[in-house]
Amino acid sequence: MTGKVEIQGFCDPKFEDVKDAFTRNFNEGMEVGASFAVMINGKYVIDIWGGYKDKEKNQPWEKDTICNVYSTTKVPTVICTLMCVDRGFLDLDEKVATYWPEFAQNGKENILVRHLFSHTSGVAGVDETIPWSAWTDWDRIINLLAAQKPWWEPGTKSGYHMVTHGFLLGELVRRVTGKTLGTFFKEEIAEPLNIDFHIGLPETHIPRVSNLVSAPPLMELISMIFGTIVKMANKSEKIQKEIENLAKSIQFEFGDHKFGVIIKNGKLFFKKKPLDNIDCKFIATKDKAGVMLWLFSSINDGADIVADHLKMEGNSEDIDQVKKLFELISTETRKMDSLIVKQFLNPLVIADRSSDPAWRAAEIPAANGHGNARAVAKIASIVACGGEIDGTKFLSEETLEKMLEEQIHDTDLLLQVPIRWGLGVGLKSKFKPFPNDRTCFWGGAGGSSINMDLDGKIGMGYVMNQMRNQPMMETMKNKYHNDTRGNRLITAVYEALGLI
Repeated sequence: MTGKVEIQGFCDPKFEDVKDAFTRNFNEGMEVGASFAVMINGKYVIDIWGGYKDKEKNQPWEKDTICNVYSTTKVPTVICTLMCVDRGFLDLDEKVATYWPEFAQNGKENILVRHLFSHTSGVAGVDETIPWSAWTDWDRIINLLAAQKPWWEPGTKSGYHMVTHGFLLGELVRRVTGKTLGTFFKEEIAEPLNIDFHIGLPETHIPRVSNLVSAPPLMELISMIFGTIVKMANKSEKIQKEIENLAKSIQFEFGDHKFGVIIKNGKLFFKKKPLDNIDCKFIATKDKAGVMLWLFSSINDGADIVADHLKMEGNSEDIDQVKKLFELISTETRKMDSLIVKQFLNPLVIADRSSDPAWRAAEIPAANGHGNARAVAKIASIVACGGEIDGTKFLSEETLEKMLEEQIHDTDLLLQVPIRWGLGVGLKSKFKPFPNDRTCFWGGAGGSSINMDLDGKIGMGYVMNQMRNQPMMETMKNKYHNDTRGNRLITAVYEALGLI
């Protein structure tokens, strides 16, 4: 089934322009399936959805369709942890080790609870090489985090804790309540509010899940990452020794985009163009260019995805030698100073894995929440409405004010953009100039978002299955959400309310 997308659901007449913006996202080919919801003062004024659950556009997106929202999951996780602060179970200025004694290792003895919230603890990843599947093993990750040395001096800088954030906060919740984060969220938030959001997805809900559709790659980004890693690799004596007698010409291709690496005279040379006299080729399908990066993985538990989307041409001995070299490059470059490379390569996470049963079932509180916009908007309204909604008090105003206090305002070491952090949420800043001062937000990889405006009592949620990559210049133009689709929707809401 294809053709014009029909938008379903409820939209107050005052917000017809928001519905038009939602429709425009589909008409411009940026959406496959999506939902958007807004609550004001605890009441829905928008609850719309449309499109398809599958990229083939055969299964309509239904009212109860849910999907993985990646880092939008961080906000419900933060709310759960703040509820523990509110109840006196946790003190923001207490040492983490007070509640989690094993954490007091390797320079983490004085890390405060607030540092975990604000991505300033330095525990943004792990040094031990792990496969993607390790994220589904809570005890393994917790033990690694307890032993991990901070990547920078705690409390001095922020560096986005992409996946570790949820484990760090979740373990605090478990230590002081005896409940896992997913269970705490279910019993203390989801059930009282009757919302369709899950951190650790029960199998019974899987028929309603829409798989994420991978974003078409930004070709320049893949080649830029390759170039950066090659530059770093040339600083390693171990790699120089490995290639001192090696001469190879290696080409990488996806669609019309081609670049290469030449090995000669004990050096690696990155070339942003096709090569002559090629020894071997690595060819990725155009929409899965990211599998190229799996070459820089010393633990490959994505062999099925790589086999489907990465072809190798050339002498088998050459290919094996090059693959072995890339694994060495991965190991060596992760020992260097680039935090981005250390986090990005260990382990590689790609959107295809979000449909893995183990990923869905596990509790990964920074990344694998499943829900729809209706649920996300109600979670947002817990904060937007001063901690109380549907007659249930979740957070005190005192704790919410602490949530909105600036923890650090700087260029994030890993995201490489300026962020003004509150307790686990982004705050209004020059780069996110929300109309109301007491506004906080966050979003997930590919486009989902959650926005909380305490001055206007506005909670917004945006959930979609089509992930997007977009040029940095496009991202920087968006005032309220990095993704153009979500920014368009949020802008339309503010315009309808006369706030901008």
